[in-house]
Amino acid sequence: MTDLQRVTPLPAASGPAGRTLRILIVEDSEEDAWTYQHLLRRAAVQVQCEVVVTGAAAVEALRRELPDCVLLDFNLPDMTGLEVLAEARPACAVVMLTGVGDEQIAVQAMNAGAQDYVVKSSLSAPGLLRDLERAVEKYRLQRELTVSRERMQAALGSVDDGLLSLDRDLNLLYLNPAARCLLQLPDAPHADLGAQVPWMFSGAFLKVMRAALDAGERRSAELRAPQGPWLDVRLYPGPGGLTVTLRDVTQRRQEEERLRLLESVAVNAREAVVISEAEPVTGEGPRVVYVNEAFTRMTGYAPEDIIGRTPRILQGPASDRAVLDRIRANLLSWTPVDEIIQNYSKDGTPIWVHLSIVPVPDARGWFTHWVSVQRDVTEDVQRERRDRTRRELLEMAAAGRPVEDLLDGLCRLIRLDLGNLIVTAWLRDGHLLTLRASVNSDVDAIRSSEQQGIAQVDLRSDEGVSATVIRTRQPVIVDDIRSGHVTLHRGAREALLASELHAMWTLPVLSSRADEPPLGVFTVFSHEPRMPAPPELAALQDLTGLASLLIERALAQTRMQRLAMYDSLTGLPNRALYLEYLTQALNRSSHTGERLAVGLLDLNRFKVINDTLGHSAGDELLAQVAQRLRSSFRPSDVIARMGGDEFTLILPFSSEKGVFRSGIEQLLNTCFQTPFQVKEQELFVTASLGVAFAPEHGTDAETLLSAADLAMYRAKRTGGGVAEFDPAAAALQPGRVSLETDLYHALERNELELHYQPLFQAGTRELLGAEALCRWRHPRLGMIPPAEFIPLAENSGLILPIGAWVLNEACRQLARWRVRHPQLQVGVNLSPRQFWNPHLVQSVRETLERHALPGSCVVLEITESVLMNVPDAEATLRRLRDMGVRLSLDDFGTGYSSLSYLNRFPLTALKIDRSFLNGVTGDPNGTPEKVIQAVMLLAHALELRVTTEGIETPEQAAFIEEVGGDILQGYLLGQPVPADQFRLPD
Repeated sequence: MTDLQRVTPLPAASGPAGRTLRILIVEDSEEDAWTYQHLLRRAAVQVQCEVVVTGAAAVEALRRELPDCVLLDFNLPDMTGLEVLAEARPACAVVMLTGVGDEQIAVQAMNAGAQDYVVKSSLSAPGLLRDLERAVEKYRLQRELTVSRERMQAALGSVDDGLLSLDRDLNLLYLNPAARCLLQLPDAPHADLGAQVPWMFSGAFLKVMRAALDAGERRSAELRAPQGPWLDVRLYPGPGGLTVTLRDVTQRRQEEERLRLLESVAVNAREAVVISEAEPVTGEGPRVVYVNEAFTRMTGYAPEDIIGRTPRILQGPASDRAVLDRIRANLLSWTPVDEIIQNYSKDGTPIWVHLSIVPVPDARGWFTHWVSVQRDVTEDVQRERRDRTRRELLEMAAAGRPVEDLLDGLCRLIRLDLGNLIVTAWLRDGHLLTLRASVNSDVDAIRSSEQQGIAQVDLRSDEGVSATVIRTRQPVIVDDIRSGHVTLHRGAREALLASELHAMWTLPVLSSRADEPPLGVFTVFSHEPRMPAPPELAALQDLTGLASLLIERALAQTRMQRLAMYDSLTGLPNRALYLEYLTQALNRSSHTGERLAVGLLDLNRFKVINDTLGHSAGDELLAQVAQRLRSSFRPSDVIARMGGDEFTLILPFSSEKGVFRSGIEQLLNTCFQTPFQVKEQELFVTASLGVAFAPEHGTDAETLLSAADLAMYRAKRTGGGVAEFDPAAAALQPGRVSLETDLYHALERNELELHYQPLFQAGTRELLGAEALCRWRHPRLGMIPPAEFIPLAENSGLILPIGAWVLNEACRQLARWRVRHPQLQVGVNLSPRQFWNPHLVQSVRETLERHALPGSCVVLEITESVLMNVPDAEATLRRLRDMGVRLSLDDFGTGYSSLSYLNRFPLTALKIDRSFLNGVTGDPNGTPEKVIQAVMLLAHALELRVTTEGIETPEQAAFIEEVGGDILQGYLLGQPVPADQFRLPD
């Protein structure tokens, strides 16, 4: 064998199509190298291997072309694996090959940059491939984390103020370069700053910091380091500790001291000085008798323009009234004035001045004149505003404020550098680029262009400046829009010229991902035809960099909020958001008198479609129904999905009730008269809609929904269509009431039965157990699905005996199975109502003892509503875990899915809701795939096993196995069947 051997790609035996995984095998044993390739050949994935036998050859191969992963033997003829890592420093994933008992070598390899290690004696085909893929993913995540950390540190490092983050014990968590410089700390300061900065972490200021933490209130103070600068210190307490900002105010304090010493000087060559008569203080104010040349240079007023007139001509519309009132009060009491205020020069330019006024007495002690010294602090105020605005933007992003607020803040920030130029922010949403924020006085003229379609650009067809910037990712500077060679968006040139705008500069806001188009653009308009000055262009480029960081965070937060408040299958509001809308509508109706109808719509024979064509067909039908409802009903109507095939509506109206009902019936007929195309089949679907009116049928959401529910069942009994709630008939309505009565007798009549859906180990497809699912075989109505009788059981309290029966029956059957298959487990769903039963834990314990089962073979599945609504849920769950029972969070992602629940409660697993598999094709860049990968990473990071339900296609199963899913469940692998039909291994 030569030092360098190239092996042709190894075709996969089976598996989904995907990108070829390139592996560099560094192994001097020809037999071992052949074994690794043979194992990879057995894996269901396309793999390309290159084999080298020495460390030097490995270094050369890595410098020539980087693979996806390096499988590196520790012992090589010319060097060790650690030496290869040290010399090559590969920019890719590395997995170290070790022998049994080489844990110390494995630790050294991980410290040297390897992502994982494997023991040669324990290799298997799926295990080796899984280790390599995980190493590649781990390297990618480490790289992204490093880039994210560097971007955030760069953003914090760009702030002029010092910034420290302390924990609640005042130990150092983070400090930026400005803080290290101000506190004169070494490059790697100790976490305990008490010994390094004793003047700050002791005495009175230590009490101030602890008081801020205890009270949760912001505090501020000024401190001076020994032989160091004066610092303006601001304290911002938070849940994790204290954020401290430091600003060097030495120069300001010194300047104030100097001005106090010069207040009595009539003429000051460097500062503007105004001398006025002492009287009158009220009315028009005192008259000016003297100004120096510095005053003229600052304000543009010559002595002849101001002498004999009041200094109040320097004030303008933005002058702070509160500051002016304080000045007037001081003058009335003959006390000195020391304020910062905004004045205006002769040409109307705003000027920020530090104003010091002192009364001057004559020889008798009578005050005869006022002497004011004015120092231009415009640059200081603007710098402080910039820093404050930047801090506010970072705080707004951390608080999850809407992206529009961030864009407004970014526009305000750049305005501080660009003055009177007009700044606009445009955000991309798919193929549309829309004006979302702007600042300066001409904004009304720009916003009025929305009616002409100018404030939105279709990137698919537009060839204007903004579309060009998005496509090329490069700035476009137009010094004169009147130029014929400049292509603008339709109608934009005329609108801009009408507003006397002649130049526009457009810069992209780039995404952190190179394969994604820009997030949007910033466009600046000028009244004069010109190019941007270098400082202006630098400020704009700095703005777009900060905008990229903030907008991406805000958009990610928006996506998370949408997942929490919208149904992932249909895109409609979910139950939580619908109830919020309904509460708002009821409150509004009670004040305005607006009439309101609440509707509950259910698809007829939906279960037949689900059972015949499969759940994926049912999901496709629900998505199409949601789209039809949105397009058929009015924009003012609210349409939501409550779950299953139930949709809820909020229908405001002002017409007569009969006219309104006729209109709703017509809308419903329009919506369902055309067949739906599902899996290349035409489906004619009808619906039943129950309607209740506020306030006739109720004034709260629960009452109205209950009334609409009864009306909907009435509509179902009459063949579908629309039915209005009838209070008189509701008392006699037999459907749900009689069903509830029959449910009382279902247990004693042995009408309930359990069906078992198998659970398989991902990868090996080994049978792990089953989920027990309750079914009701009604003597007259046949098999009634759980969606119909479980809510009845919960509302009536029957869920307690039914739940106890289900647990006992599932354990009884499991005990029989475990005689021959002791590895099997069973999953049982627990209702939220069962958690209100104080005897739940005792009941579970007695059931396990009755059937001689260990707690570890039973998985109790709970929903997020248990964690949210049951006060002592945590204590109950911990008692169950103490028995060894495993706990799984069911339907993860369909509710609020708070991460705090996963961290707080003693869960052992979670189950991804089947709705997340909609649209999964195996494409790693697809949105459903990304969401599922994120859930997998989160769960495994918290040491939770992940069950994926609703698997109906081989592509879905293969994808779940590829991203590290643990347990598979779905119709592809096995349908729910009675125990006597459940297929056990031979």
